[in-house]
Formats: sequence, structure tokens, C-alpha cells
Amino acid sequence: MARLKFNLGSVALGALIIFSFAVSASAQTLVAPPTSPNDAMGSVKSVIDQSIVVFKDQQISAPDREQKLRGIAESHFDFKEMAKSTIGYHWKTLTPAQQSEFVPLFTTFIEDAYLSRIESYSVEKVNQQIQSSMIQFIKETSNGPDYSEVYSTVVLKDRKDPIAVNYLMRNDGGEWKIYDITIDAISVIANYRNQFNRVLNSDGYDKLVSIIRQKIQGLQQQATN
Repeated sequence: MARLKFNLGSVALGALIIFSFAVSASAQTLVAPPTSPNDAMGSVKSVIDQSIVVFKDQQISAPDREQKLRGIAESHFDFKEMAKSTIGYHWKTLTPAQQSEFVPLFTTFIEDAYLSRIESYSVEKVNQQIQSSMIQFIKETSNGPDYSEVYSTVVLKDRKDPIAVNYLMRNDGGEWKIYDITIDAISVIANYRNQFNRVLNSDGYDKLVSIIRQKIQGLQQQATN
């Protein structure tokens, strides 16, 4: 029986940096190409700016902060595309009902997994990270009319070399949304795809869903303790 560890190692650290948006991104951004809120790079900057505002609000309660971060994520991440990509070629073998089931399940898992990590940090520590780190946007490249990639580096005070962080973007009805992130050339979604495919190949869809539901339950119980 395949085991699904969801152990991302260094990828988890990078994904935490990005999925929590402001945890390791600086409020001060180095010189970057001009952007518009309607282009891919402008969309990524908007995500970071909105999240920094949430983290700097000392009066907000933990549940309200989590709700606001979920709202930002759901507005700026293409969870449907991410869910399809993590399933890979198996997606076409799923029934419409299974596809409809998997997208919100995957969305909940991703949000719970990273928000649980964020909540393990105090607001004070998060804001210290914000002040002591820097993000530099380098360039944006087009991969067709509806796909783009935004290149950036993140400098952390406890790391000698910058971390290369790229955002893969898709234009969804006129809005640019993130569907994958690479940290030092390692794809977060590809990492999940490898783990999911091992379970699908050996134990099938129902087993994968069961494992994800167990993971979600554990994360939610952890959050309430």
C-alpha cells in the first residue's frame, strides 16, 4: 500500500514562504519593472501587499486573520488548475462527480496545511520576518496569451544566498491567478503530483481521498487545540 507522507522538506519551507505571502516577503520591495494590477506580476504583488496588511493588523483575532488569508488565497490562486495538475493524467479517468469532489477537497487541504503552519508563528515573529527580509521581482515572461511566469528572489537574513521563487500564472477570465510556485526550480505542485500518483497507481482514487480527508481532519483538530 502506498503511503502519502506530504513531506515536502525544503519545498514546504519555500511554499510556506509564498503561500503565507507576507511571512518572508518584505514590505519594502527592491526596484522592479513597472506593473499594472491587471498583469501577472502586478497580481502577485497585490497578493503580497494584501497579506502584509493582514499580518500588520495587531487588533485582528486569529480566526479573522485566517479567514482573510483564505479569502486572499481563493481570489488569487487557481485551485481548480492546481487540483487537476496534482492528479496529472489520472484526471481524465475520474468521473465528473469525482472531479467536482476533488477540487474543493484539495483546496481545503492546501489552505489548512499552510495556514496551520502560519498559525504556529506569532504575529510578532511574522512581522519581524517581514522587516528583515526582502523580495525582488525580476521579470515576467509570456508563455502564450493566457499563461505567464513571474520571476523573483527572496532574501532571508538567515540564508546566505537568495531563494529563487517563480510564480506560474494563468489568465482566468481576465484575472491572473497562481497555479504553481517553484522554489529554487522545485515545483510545489509536481511534488504533490508525485505523491498523489503513487497512491492512485497502487490504491486508487478512493484511497487518495480518504488519506486527504484524514490529513484535513488532523490539521483542523490541531488548529483547535
